[in-house]
Amino acid sequence: MKQPTRRRSDRDPSPPNYPRLARSRPAYRRPSHPRLARLRDEAGQMSVLIVGFSAVILLMIVVVTDISKVFLVRRGLDATADGAVLAAANGLATVTAHTAGDEATIDPEQAARLTADYLNQTAATTKFGNLTWSVDVEGTTVKVRLTSTVNLPFEPPGWPGASDIASEAAATVPIR
Repeated sequence: MKQPTRRRSDRDPSPPNYPRLARSRPAYRRPSHPRLARLRDEAGQMSVLIVGFSAVILLMIVVVTDISKVFLVRRGLDATADGAVLAAANGLATVTAHTAGDEATIDPEQAARLTADYLNQTAATTKFGNLTWSVDVEGTTVKVRLTSTVNLPFEPPGWPGASDIASEAAATVPIR
C-alpha cells in the first residue's frame, strides 16, 4: 500500500537545523569609550542628506525662475523692437526720401519720431522698466535698439537684484 504524501501544513513547523558559520570576529565592535561610540553612531545621516538636497533643489528653483523671467522679458523686448523698426520703416516708405546726388537718404529725425510714436502707442515704457531706445539710420536701413532693466523675482545673497537686457532690430526702407 502506498503511503499518503504529506502536505506542507502537516510538516513539522520547527525550522530546519542548518549548520552555522563561524566568524572569526564580530562585524561591528562597540568602542569602549562613550565619546567614540557617539562618533561612530550613524543616526542623523539621512537628515544631513535631506537638508543638503533640499538646499540644492531650492537653489535650482531660484535660478530657473530668475532665468525664465529674464527670457520672457527679452522675448517681449525683441517683439517690441521688431514692431518699432517696422513702424519706422513703413512710415518712412510713405515719406519722400531726400536725395543727395545718386543716393537716397532717410531723415533720422523722422525715423526717431515714428519709433517714439510706436513705443507710446504700445505703452512700452510701462511694460519694461527703465526703457531706453535709440534709432540709427545707415543708408536705407533703420536700426532700433531697446534696453531695459528686469527686476528678478528672487535675490539670493551675493546676486544682483536686476539685470540689463538689450534688443536690436533692423529693417530696410524701400525707396521708390
